[in-house]
Amino acid sequence: MISRKRMLPLATFLASAVSIEATAQTCAQPFTWTPGSGSPGGVPSINDTTCGHETSIVSTCQSNFGAPGQAYISLIHVAAAGTFTSIFFSGGSGYTLASYLVPQASGCGNFACTTTGDATTPMLHSDIPPGDYYLIVTGADFDAVGACGTFSMTGNGYLPIALQSFSID
Repeated sequence: MISRKRMLPLATFLASAVSIEATAQTCAQPFTWTPGSGSPGGVPSINDTTCGHETSIVSTCQSNFGAPGQAYISLIHVAAAGTFTSIFFSGGSGYTLASYLVPQASGCGNFACTTTGDATTPMLHSDIPPGDYYLIVTGADFDAVGACGTFSMTGNGYLPIALQSFSID
């Protein structure tokens, strides 16, 4: 049996070990995501929460949308040939999911959006020119201040195949 004197340092150590693993997905430290399983390093989906992540974004898409809640930020690379056709979203209770795609060169926040998405509208690869983007998942502008919750985003990837050789016998 462990004495109370020994349990406190052990509990402190375990709490600090857990906090090292858990990092917020913010504009300064976004999660790098390659949508779709067909690309090298591709991850088909992300299941996480907007709670506990970026809190400084108050509006998006050049003030066309408010962002009242906390936001999950990922950085995605879109190749010219493409490694996915769509990114689908679903959100949990406590908020209404909204997602915004902002060119990385613009910065993370209230800049022109390339496209938007939500639980009923996926982001289509054909709407996204090649480049690097911040993908911002947050609450809708009509949600209560501080609204947040769980979400899932899935890139339906495919593996582009190039013809290497062709012959007729």
